[in-house]
Formats: sequence, structure tokens, C-alpha cells
Amino acid sequence: MAKVLIRTGSVLDLSALTSLNAEVQAIHFASRPDQFKAADLVQIERWVADLLAAPSTRAWVAELEGTVVGYAIVIRRERAENPFCPARVWWDVDAMGVRAEHRGSGIGRALLQAVASEARAQGISEVELNCWAFNTPAQAAFRSLGFTPKAIRFELRV
Repeated sequence: MAKVLIRTGSVLDLSALTSLNAEVQAIHFASRPDQFKAADLVQIERWVADLLAAPSTRAWVAELEGTVVGYAIVIRRERAENPFCPARVWWDVDAMGVRAEHRGSGIGRALLQAVASEARAQGISEVELNCWAFNTPAQAAFRSLGFTPKAIRFELRV
């Protein structure tokens, strides 16, 4: 496999980010149509553009031979101290994905390593993400990178 290039993503990558996000959305919709909508490229593009325009958002893309094949979008989050928790700042991996034909090749790992490296450089000591229970391949990948479950959310369908 050719060497993957991880670089900062921008609005210039909007089309690729939209397409990649739609691919991830299709997985979610297929598994939980009660929770997700079918991918709508126009709405996804608007959503990604809004994210990229936000000052608290950063994006990375993975390029393979000049083609974007993966992405991670991170939002800087802050929580003020309250009676229950200390103040904290963390990065939330809000969206990420790798083209189906490139999954398992280390691209997601490279993206998350770039995110973690930049978080450290920015003085951020925590990177979080969430993953749906049905997405066991992603869970295994996140665990292999050192992520550990922090909270478990339950549902009761009545």
C-alpha cells in the first residue's frame, strides 16, 4: 500500500468529507433506521461546512495517492466546574470514517494518532469519542488504540 498522508482538512475537502460522512451514515442507517436517516448529500454537505466554519472545530484527512480516503472532525469542548465535577477541556472526535475498501489498513489509526499528537501539543490531555453498540469493528479499533469505555448508555424501548 502507498504511504498515507495525514493533513489538516479544510473547506477545500468539503466534497470528500461529505461523501465519506454519507458512507458512515449509510452504516448507521442500515443498523438503526429508528435512530438515523438515510444519507442526504445536500444536508450532509451543509452540516460539514457548518462544522468546518466553527472556531472550535478541527479536521484531519487521510490522503492516499492524492485521494481523500479518511477523515476525523474534532470539536474542542469545555465544561465549567460545578458541584459534581471539576472544570475540564477535551477534544471530542465528533465524526470520523475511512472508505470501506481501506478499513483495516491503518488509516483510522493514523488519523487518531494525529489527533492525539496535536491534542498533546495544544495542552489537551483528553480525547473522547462515542461509538454505537452495533459498531463492534470500530469499538475493537478504538480499544486497540488505547481508548477505554468511559460511560455506557442504555435504552429501554417501550
